[in-house]
Amino acid sequence: MDEAIKPKQGLHKSKGGLIRSFVKTENGIIKDISISGDFFMFPEDAFFRMVQELQGIHAIREDIERKIQEIYIKEKIQSPGTFPADFAESIMKALEV
Repeated sequence: MDEAIKPKQGLHKSKGGLIRSFVKTENGIIKDISISGDFFMFPEDAFFRMVQELQGIHAIREDIERKIQEIYIKEKIQSPGTFPADFAESIMKALEV
């Protein structure tokens, strides 16, 4: 895989489990993102909407965390031991690499 387009990985251990993020950006915008780990999220399909809605936003912690918080509220997400800030931290660690 070409190094210029290779996604960067960020890992963050929340109380609810490990969060692994792979992020590709272009001009400061999240172009592609994948999140996995051993955390729980209900409803499960809200997770996929969260990942989808993160594409196209500025790769800035405040914007990322705000978007995740909005999705948590809109989708009535419950994720024991894992919070929007934990997902933002995993994503930011990917962006720092």
